Amino acid sequence: MNKTLLALSLLVSFGTTAADFQGRDASFLENAAQHMISVENYDSGENAASTFPHAYKFTHSYRISHGLLGSGQDVLSPEILKSDKQLDFSKIMISDIDGQMDLNTFLRDRLKNHSMVVVTGDRLLHEHYWNNMDEHSTHLMMSITKSFTSMVAAIAVSEGKLDMSKPVTHYLPELKGTAWETASVQEVADMRTSVIQEVSKHKSWDDRMTLSQSYNGDTAGDYPRGVTDYFPLVTQLETEMGKKYTYQCVNTEVLGKVVEAATGKILADLIEDNIWKKVGLENDAYLMSDHVGGAVASGGLNAATKDMARIGKMLMNDGKNYLGEQVIPSDFISGLLQGDDNVRSAWKLSKEASLADGWYKDQFRLLNVGGHSILAMVGIHGQVVAMDKASGTVIAMNGAYPMTETPRMAISLFHKVIPAILGAVEQ
Repeated sequence: MNKTLLALSLLVSFGTTAADFQGRDASFLENAAQHMISVENYDSGENAASTFPHAYKFTHSYRISHGLLGSGQDVLSPEILKSDKQLDFSKIMISDIDGQMDLNTFLRDRLKNHSMVVVTGDRLLHEHYWNNMDEHSTHLMMSITKSFTSMVAAIAVSEGKLDMSKPVTHYLPELKGTAWETASVQEVADMRTSVIQEVSKHKSWDDRMTLSQSYNGDTAGDYPRGVTDYFPLVTQLETEMGKKYTYQCVNTEVLGKVVEAATGKILADLIEDNIWKKVGLENDAYLMSDHVGGAVASGGLNAATKDMARIGKMLMNDGKNYLGEQVIPSDFISGLLQGDDNVRSAWKLSKEASLADGWYKDQFRLLNVGGHSILAMVGIHGQVVAMDKASGTVIAMNGAYPMTETPRMAISLFHKVIPAILGAVEQ
């Protein structure tokens, strides 16, 4: 069976698709080739500044609609944020190896930041767009995507379709004999599986997984069913199931398949129907996928920075949109903010514990830094949505830091930039 028929069979098995499935952008790839950028190397640190605002064009993807007025569907108009640009980044100072510098310089020249939006309540306190971006430009969100996979799982739980305490194999019996055979869905969502993978330095994934997802080229011959062909290759655990927090992208891919199996819908449709059309967002998004239509649940979302700030605002409003309608279950959000004994003890055994006190729960981090408890959606290379419940402040940013996971970047973002901005908001 060719890859087109495989894709169609996958989509049909879940019923009619709302989000539009599309292939690579051939004309864009042709132009990129003139600049020595290809499907094989677009995600490298060297090319990130050029490609991250266009990443979905290098892969197969779904277009996720924010709703079209006049379509006959119930569509929520985009939330209008009140302009109150009180933050002057040229006057907020940050220290680095060569002394003090203003926040704009630190963000642009040291962290390779591309954009940032700061919102408190319904007030827009700051926004900037560099790297040839504007307020409508999409950007690869990397692992911020994980939080969206978890949010649609939470919605499925509220609808009685998913039970996080059940074994993964209850929803995916094909994972019997793999490292997830004894895992609960909650342990997968909390990254408490400690499965053993072949992971290169500065990565949280096995290159064979991204190969199966057509991330850097079609591999229909090797992986005809996308990422589900990779799961059976993971069979061992580093430590006791549920004990240690180990950040691994593959767990989110498993969670995405669990949610699809529990709901009978594909991930792109779940995000579009349950989040994108209900928050009051302004722009369409794109969710990258493999060649057979399997979404990259751990790192494939491409979206506008200001829409990420609107998502954060909704979460800080106990899951309600600007009209007061419930989008994400409030008990899910309170669970993220409060944590539990399992995730607290698991965090203490992780490498991230040396950077901050906190926990990882349901694909979100809670970090206690600079006198603030920050709920964070985080992606490599500088993608962050940081939310401070106490002040109602949301900081959404995108960038292209040349390395994937380094202590310097984490310290710069969470111990310098975010506390400095929150401190300025409080003045």
